[in-house]
Amino acid sequence: MFSKLFGGNASPEKVNDAVSYFFAFSLNLLKKDGPYNLSESEKYDFRNNYILKEKIDNYGIGFFSKIELESTNFTNHHFSQNTSHQIKDCCEPTLNQDSPITLEVKNYLESII
Repeated sequence: MFSKLFGGNASPEKVNDAVSYFFAFSLNLLKKDGPYNLSESEKYDFRNNYILKEKIDNYGIGFFSKIELESTNFTNHHFSQNTSHQIKDCCEPTLNQDSPITLEVKNYLESII
């Protein structure tokens, strides 16, 4: 019951979608001047465009909101440490699933979704 309420019981597909969304959201944030924060309408627009473009399931507002919050905190942390390039390095041109940063994020997201 605890994992159902607080995460930790997600399918591999859902986790992969979460990781991909996390980094896509982070890259979107990096297009702006930091520190980074989007309005609710900007998050909504990004979320809906991402779901349509990537053809993923709509897992609901709670799922996406958690990831957006974590991605924003992650991106702002890297911005404050002047290490934003590490995010781009693991994501461009495509997401490197074997990158230490990606694996760290994946393990964390598995525990919260």
